[in-house]
Amino acid sequence: MKFAEIAVDAPTGYNRTFSYSIPNTLAVKRGHSVIVPFGPQRRQGIVMEVLEEAQVENTRDILEVSDSEELIDDLHLKIVSWLSGYYMCSLFEAASLMIPPGSRTREITWITVSELNISSVEKFRISRFQEEILHYLATNGRSRLNKITSRFGQNARSAISSLEEYGMIIKDVERTKNAVSARFKLVPRLTKVGIEALNKQELGRAYRQKEFMQSLYSEETLLTMPEARKSFGASAVNAVLKKGFINQERIQIFRDPLKGRTYNNAPQIKLKKEQKEALFTIKNMLQNPEDNPRAILVYGVTGSGKTEVYIEAVKECISLSKNAIILVPEIALTPQTIERFESRFKGQVAVSHSGLSAGERYDQWWKIKNGEYRVVIGSRGAIFAPLPNIGLIVLDEEHEWTYKQSESTPRYHAREVAMQIAGISRAVILLGSASPDLESFMRAKRGRYEFAELKERFIPNSRVDDVSGSDLASVSVVDMREELKAGNRDVLSRSLYEAIEETLKAGEQTILFLNRRGASSFVQCRSCGSVIKCGSCDISLTYHSQYDRLVCHYCGRHRLSPPNCPSCRENSLGRYGLGTQSVAELIDELFPSANALRWDRDVATRLKQYESILAKFRSGHSKILIGTQLIAKGHHLPNVTLVGVISADIGLNMPDFRSGEKAFQTLCQVSGRAGRGERPGRVIIQTYQPEHYAVIAASKQDYFSFFDIEATYRRLNAYPPFSRLIKLVRQDTNNSKVEREAKDLANELLDERNKWGLSDTDVFGPLPAFPSRVRGKYRWQITLKGPNPRLLLDKVYQSTYGADRRAGLNGWSIDINPVSFT
Repeated sequence: MKFAEIAVDAPTGYNRTFSYSIPNTLAVKRGHSVIVPFGPQRRQGIVMEVLEEAQVENTRDILEVSDSEELIDDLHLKIVSWLSGYYMCSLFEAASLMIPPGSRTREITWITVSELNISSVEKFRISRFQEEILHYLATNGRSRLNKITSRFGQNARSAISSLEEYGMIIKDVERTKNAVSARFKLVPRLTKVGIEALNKQELGRAYRQKEFMQSLYSEETLLTMPEARKSFGASAVNAVLKKGFINQERIQIFRDPLKGRTYNNAPQIKLKKEQKEALFTIKNMLQNPEDNPRAILVYGVTGSGKTEVYIEAVKECISLSKNAIILVPEIALTPQTIERFESRFKGQVAVSHSGLSAGERYDQWWKIKNGEYRVVIGSRGAIFAPLPNIGLIVLDEEHEWTYKQSESTPRYHAREVAMQIAGISRAVILLGSASPDLESFMRAKRGRYEFAELKERFIPNSRVDDVSGSDLASVSVVDMREELKAGNRDVLSRSLYEAIEETLKAGEQTILFLNRRGASSFVQCRSCGSVIKCGSCDISLTYHSQYDRLVCHYCGRHRLSPPNCPSCRENSLGRYGLGTQSVAELIDELFPSANALRWDRDVATRLKQYESILAKFRSGHSKILIGTQLIAKGHHLPNVTLVGVISADIGLNMPDFRSGEKAFQTLCQVSGRAGRGERPGRVIIQTYQPEHYAVIAASKQDYFSFFDIEATYRRLNAYPPFSRLIKLVRQDTNNSKVEREAKDLANELLDERNKWGLSDTDVFGPLPAFPSRVRGKYRWQITLKGPNPRLLLDKVYQSTYGADRRAGLNGWSIDINPVSFT
């Protein structure tokens, strides 16, 4: 008998497996999804190891194998182990990122009141708490256990166990089915008898039957049975089926996200000298997999042709019989990236992101795993695509914070995952950016990454089969304090207003950038001063004029805009602050012929909506595009010659040590949208802080001067990359409870720090997180900072999951290397 070490779908701590025996009736391999007994329940698990000897004395049998094929290969099993250890999540949480979409199954426990009479109930002494649970079940009927615990708290579990012992309630357990699976359809196929009937013209005057069978014979189209009946008539199809002229074959139908899209062949483009030099370094790395380092930072100004370098690198990768993953920071950027790559590598490009339907993601996953594609393009999660033989990983706009998963466990960064994959597979990593992450640039300076620089813009010119260069857009900064002194209280400075007029007269296009949605950022009473906040979150509501509603941008709750102040009942509410909606309304008033478009998450939440807005703008129908950070990223819009930043101050003063870096990167990126065609571009940045170093450096597109100032600030304050951070957050509906638990953990951290002499690790907090309440739950935060704060966290972790088993880290979210304090 053999044995298996299994990562079980249960809260188990990190890098922990459980031993099971493999029955002789089951063929179990590493990477298989299985069902195992776990306590009184049946749980899903992933086989991490198959062994000849058991690791414990008594083992239980694996119950079943969920999928006939192994879901996770050896490379990705190693990544599972690394993710679990590095980000302190369970092995199954890590593995769930790498299994087919929708294939994670769960057990649902249902609770029902039994049919006991009153006298039977009265003989047991049950608590008032248990009575409340019984009353809830009697009122609501059969209910999920997690819904009951959500309402009554975790203490409900022990209360329910007692009630079950008394026979007052009944528990039953169901296992959910896969949320999505392969799709099959019945299609008609000619039989040998049918072919002979056609050749001998036995169908006589049955013209519809003959037409249908001739269609099948010529294989003009692949019809399903319902489609055949609709096209040729049900009686004709049923008749030939009854005669045995056709049979029905069950075939898989693939849901293709690129179906119906056509891509023209890309013209051959000559690279410039700087691009060739970067490509030479990349090719050398690809051809020598044993050499180090395995990553190259491609620093290039906006519009410098980094994508062309990526394409040529992929071409080299494929020539070496390797495959490539291309990551982009936003789903909205995938269509143009797919177009660029599919035009060069026809039929070899797969798509992987959450904007696809569940069926599309499922089919793409399996086709990628089966080696049917050479290139995978997608957002952050595509780094886990089951692509065999990985030779190249590209992170475009590598500085973007969206490469970090901050909302759910494991809180990984795609760049760090890529580095681990490269370390195992010897793949090459390309990190491209016009404003690199400070840590990436520091690694390049220290020799951990290769470095390539593209200083000039690159404009392909298909008419002459050549390329030309262009200057970066000219940037001017408008001091809005001076505008106020001159009597201008409008949203647009005089110079930006005049520039928009000139751009419209020239038949060119404008982008106006404001990184805030809505019409007004908050509503405040002028009498009592109170600000209207969300009832579930400690955050002010944003006014949206098209719905006349106040909306929470954290939980999505909304309410009608009240006529009077909810606090003092005075009719003195004022709307303050700008948003993209109010700017769009102003532009419609000032420039009605511009057909202005707005692009933010209020008007576009799906990929097709993104594409529709961009298509309208690219067509030239609209001359002005107003939006948030969605428009700042790598869109190629050659007719845009003017970019206006409505307010550079948003984000500059956030309570976060990276606020200056993020502001600089955003300003550089949005400035890069201007002048990407043959006509020169210009950028106007409006700000009340023109002396801020991030604004000054962005106006000069000078990354190196920004780096020097920002690195000095970080070094003096011991912020990353000169230290490491770990953010711990706990949340609960009871504020007193979560505050008490936060103080307990902070004290435990301080005790462990003193006990083990880890004085170089600072413990900050506990403090209310920002925002302090989200979706009805209060949030408290503790931050660890030091050269290696993980040492301290491991000590507390060992006391949590070791013999001591104090409260420790149970229930805390752990964010290793967070991208933000907030």
